[in-house]
Amino acid sequence: MKITNLSLTVFLLVLMLAACGKPDEPTLGLYPAIHSGDINQINRHILWGTDINQVDADGRRPLHVAAAQGSQVVVKLLLKNGADIGALDREGHSALYVAVMNGRTRVAELLIKQGAPYDANELLDEAVSNNLADRDVIRLLVSLGAQINRIDANGSTPLLRAITRNNRVLVKHLIAEGADVNQKDSDGRSPLVAAEEVGDTDIIRMLRRNGARLAKP
Repeated sequence: MKITNLSLTVFLLVLMLAACGKPDEPTLGLYPAIHSGDINQINRHILWGTDINQVDADGRRPLHVAAAQGSQVVVKLLLKNGADIGALDREGHSALYVAVMNGRTRVAELLIKQGAPYDANELLDEAVSNNLADRDVIRLLVSLGAQINRIDANGSTPLLRAITRNNRVLVKHLIAEGADVNQKDSDGRSPLVAAEEVGDTDIIRMLRRNGARLAKP
């Protein structure tokens, strides 16, 4: 009988210790915790088995939200605990795409180091399409192998597309990272001709200062 009582006591002590070792249940939803950067609450979700790849009402995953916010700490925590680095949101975009389009270059570099797949040329095209005038992003994509003078499927270059979008800051950054101010599109139209068609005198002056020549098709 004494052995039975002792065994029961030990068993209860083990249960108590196990209970004491587990944190309280999260009191904040996973997505609100990520939005606020509440590491304690995120850790509680992880330890209580919350699905950290769950999709929210907007079709995003926790890693996408953390990437958009530029939170390296949260991104590292999610990846360490099983977040799918290649998972896509409702729009078909990865966390890396989200980081790049939000100008979160440090998070983008972290994701790449952790094995995130990417196409540097595609990301550069998307950056131009989204009018992303962030020199650090352009510099990062070029360092990853994006061909800054590549002619796309529509016969245009990143610089020509930035000019037609009247994005002076992006034009400036593209030139700074090596864009050829005389690279023509597939129809033979030069950047200077495109700038004159748009009528942006600032872009015209910028192109001329960098050696652009007027070459019509």
